[in-house]
Amino acid sequence: MASIVGSVIKSGPYANVEAKLRRFLVELESADKILGIQVCAYKDGKVIIDTAAGVMGKDDPRPVQPDTLFPVFSTTKGVTTGMIHWLVDKGKLKLDEYVANIWPEFGTNGKDQIKVNHILNHTSGLHNALAGISENDPALFCDWDECVKRIAMVTPETEPGCEQLYHYFSYGWLCGGIIERVSGKKFQDVLEEAFVRPLNVEGELYIGIPHGVESRLATLTFDTTEFSTFAALAGNTEFRTASATPSSLTAELVEDLIHLSNTIGVRRAILPAANGHFSARALARYYAALMDGTTPPHHSSSSLPPLGSHPHHPTSPSNNQIDETNNASDEINTKIFSTPKSKLHDAFLGLGGSTGYCDINNQFSIAVTVNKVSFMDIPTSEIIRFVCSELDLPVPEDHAGSLEVIDKPVIN
Repeated sequence: MASIVGSVIKSGPYANVEAKLRRFLVELESADKILGIQVCAYKDGKVIIDTAAGVMGKDDPRPVQPDTLFPVFSTTKGVTTGMIHWLVDKGKLKLDEYVANIWPEFGTNGKDQIKVNHILNHTSGLHNALAGISENDPALFCDWDECVKRIAMVTPETEPGCEQLYHYFSYGWLCGGIIERVSGKKFQDVLEEAFVRPLNVEGELYIGIPHGVESRLATLTFDTTEFSTFAALAGNTEFRTASATPSSLTAELVEDLIHLSNTIGVRRAILPAANGHFSARALARYYAALMDGTTPPHHSSSSLPPLGSHPHHPTSPSNNQIDETNNASDEINTKIFSTPKSKLHDAFLGLGGSTGYCDINNQFSIAVTVNKVSFMDIPTSEIIRFVCSELDLPVPEDHAGSLEVIDKPVIN
């Protein structure tokens, strides 16, 4: 394994957690469970873990760095959902509003009764929308404007609110269309305004990568034997019912998606449901910010230090090494959007193991990014169980045991 890097907290009750985790990561690597990985966690507003290990790809022996960008699949949905809530907090959108009121083209073909919360709850009846969009043109699903245009014209399969089935691709186009119509701005501009600049995560949180970051991209791989086991399971009716996955989300589609996610065309596309490229520390900071309500939402981006230095950003220092002193004392004192008191946790687990999670009640957030896709006994769950055990925190339900679902959302 490549050397493990990170900033160790040198004092306080959590000082030894990262060191113990590093040893655990070595064990996982020895068991061939991980290839490249980042782990970052916040407790009570401070970074307690920020570490990276392994290599950037099966055929890329460069060591993973704290600013390496990992494709995180449906973990992207957690940030996209946040953009919707950010607009709600700004008074520009209501969750019980009819989508057609803000997106007139959407009101066609029986979609006039769909509300924003139906989309967020995966109950709009559009779970298979545009599922076959790339059958004749493989690049079409990367055409953002065309996909948003087409999804406004589809017909739902069920009445809104009557069936909850995972909107694996359509979720991003639906949310993205709402975000652009409500804000009057491009999706990526809203992302920058809402989260990237306020949280000072420039260079480490993208939905659709820009030019200049190619050298920092992790490459995905997977175990073919494990995939064969998963493929058999995915075809099981009981599995589909339990995991609330629609029929169009097949094992073949998942395999194609993993291969496509390594291509530059898909990496550059805007796919708010699936092609986020994040570092774990950017994702952990995002989730940590969900827990804090101590400062006004219209804060200055200077309230948080930047995560690191990125040469392609002219405002960043020229030194490309992580500032360990700065990072170790990094505190979240910024509010992104309000969180209902009744909602004590939030998470999105992406295909293969990358995830972001926060426990609001215990002021804890953690992000894990991986490049070796695991379908069954996901190492991410082992890592989160390990960290929670060390901190004497409750284990998230989705990580309490071996996972036998794919790309599973926490449907809110």
